[in-house]
Amino acid sequence: MGEETLLQKGPSPTKYSNVNLPTYGNRYCFVRDGKADCHRCEEICPQKAINGHVVDTAACDGCGLCSAICPAAAIVAPEDYEGALTKAQELAPQVLMCEKASEDSVHCLGFLTRRLLWALTAKRPLALDISHCEACRPAVFAHLEREVAACNDALTEAGKKEIALVHVKPAPPKPKKAKKVERRGFFQALFHSTAEGLQEIAEAQIEHSYCFDAAAFLKAQQAEPCALFHGLALQQGCTACGLCAVVCPTQALALARGGKAALHVDPTACTGCDLCALHCPQGVLELLPQFAGQRDFPLEQ
Repeated sequence: MGEETLLQKGPSPTKYSNVNLPTYGNRYCFVRDGKADCHRCEEICPQKAINGHVVDTAACDGCGLCSAICPAAAIVAPEDYEGALTKAQELAPQVLMCEKASEDSVHCLGFLTRRLLWALTAKRPLALDISHCEACRPAVFAHLEREVAACNDALTEAGKKEIALVHVKPAPPKPKKAKKVERRGFFQALFHSTAEGLQEIAEAQIEHSYCFDAAAFLKAQQAEPCALFHGLALQQGCTACGLCAVVCPTQALALARGGKAALHVDPTACTGCDLCALHCPQGVLELLPQFAGQRDFPLEQ
């Protein structure tokens, strides 16, 4: 499948012209891998806006579910998901909300996963505002219910506080206060306001694109893995060829050679794409749905 299949389709603007719409980036997408048959983004899209790994911008509403399900961070969107998560961590209490509750938040919370929620609750309790989700986007509401429930089960088992579902009232717009300017400073103030206005116009013309790599975010958070993360099983017969580490799109696997040869897996970086098992020449690697605690697998040489 050629490069052209990884581009947006349709005119712009669309009926969702005020929404940041996703596209496919030029890295990782498994449609280019001969052994992988990944259509997760197409299957989860509630608008059926993805077909053949092409985004129909006339149908897409920017919910972010494709970003949540993509195991390879191949979805590029003009939404700064990492920035939104970082801002939420700075709030007291820690609250995640969509733009209906706060203008500074992301368009939709559909990009969240149980592993991201687990990482956010590692240090402080988390509250999630999904008061608008059921009426706005039922598919996103159902997705968040599943992810929150799974994360809460893990939090309960770990003796931590569950994620609280809250209703955040939209904050009223802040009135702009008129600045009192002395006559002598009038032209100086006029110059500065004009310069700031021109800068805002210039910045508005720039299209910002972000490729949210959830695996990299989780790794940076140093979250302790639990049963929400994937694990690996390695049978006898590994030849230490290192192909599994080469094909891993998130560098979750590392091969140590020498006196104590071993295969190391970072469960927080693993997205469950299964490329390592699919490409293993000996067929001795198996992806597990839950992390069982083993990170290092000694190899016989």
